[in-house]
Amino acid sequence: MRLSSPGPWGLAALALLSGTLGMPYNESLTDYNLNIKQGTTNVLEYDSTRPNTTYTPSPANWREYPIYTILLDKFADGEPSNNDYFKTMFEHDWREVNLRFGGDVRGLMRKLDYLQGMGIGCIFIAGTPFLNMPWQADSYSPIDFSTLDPHWGTISDWRALTDAIHARGMYLMLDFTVGTMGDMIGFAGHLNTSTPFSIDEYDAVWKRPRYAPWGIDEYPDFKISNEHNATCKLPTMWNDGGEMVPIDHTGCYASEFDQFGDMEAFGVHPDWNRQLSKFASVQDRLREWNANVRAKIQVFSCLTIKALDIDAIRIDKATQVTVDALADWSAHTRQCAKDIGKSNFFIVGEVTGGDTFGSLYL
Repeated sequence: MRLSSPGPWGLAALALLSGTLGMPYNESLTDYNLNIKQGTTNVLEYDSTRPNTTYTPSPANWREYPIYTILLDKFADGEPSNNDYFKTMFEHDWREVNLRFGGDVRGLMRKLDYLQGMGIGCIFIAGTPFLNMPWQADSYSPIDFSTLDPHWGTISDWRALTDAIHARGMYLMLDFTVGTMGDMIGFAGHLNTSTPFSIDEYDAVWKRPRYAPWGIDEYPDFKISNEHNATCKLPTMWNDGGEMVPIDHTGCYASEFDQFGDMEAFGVHPDWNRQLSKFASVQDRLREWNANVRAKIQVFSCLTIKALDIDAIRIDKATQVTVDALADWSAHTRQCAKDIGKSNFFIVGEVTGGDTFGSLYL
């Protein structure tokens, strides 16, 4: 399952990498694969569908549907056998809030009558459905956007859930991180310390966690690089007052991840620094402002919509994605949904900065 490290490739090879290299379809993970395209490692060729190809149309007016938020792991345990799926000592303990309680898709499905009886029109599952490290019950640190986390259930379980929700005249919203992933990358010289923001960036290394699920100890579809691209230009950035930031700097690493350092989740640093930094020292940040990287990210929202028939997406830390990149991702995702009959696909995002900065995204 593990792909080799990129090594000292040139810039031309890295440009090709951005559009091609990914983890091929793995038949042993059929129960959890969103991607069903076999025989390719080109992420842009990944594709999905569902056995019942009749998709549920969007509601005409989302304001008519009250949204109820659920932390899936803490809600209802419908299949105890998946609680310790990877058999680690850091996975499941119902007495420990930082480990898994055991809630899953089957548990939620058994509570749909209760939720419908409360008048709920849309269920929002907080935390992504994608593969995380075994202990990460919040599910906000995905390591593979094409693979479902087995703690929640199989792809058949997810499809049964969406079918049951739609049969009740309700809708389903899932969580996407878009610009951040897990914690698999470190910066040379700072593996045990915080890494101050630097516009010149740092060399990156794979940390290779000991308890990686299915042996995935680096991201299958996105790669780091310490090669320098002298012609690279940073994206248009904005300050907290909604004004353009003048950045007199050219050049960056030819990486699919930002390697500018890390910083605290929220605080005194300018938001544009945060948009280029590892989130809270624990979530690696994708270089979504690079068109090749963004094209790959966009594939995964389409995969999920087509595979699971979801109706809406909530973007985690939405205003930490650069403005132009998020606009492009949103337009692409809505078009993907529209192509299968969801003409009013709902996308909402978390505003982590001030109201003036957040207004740039409206």
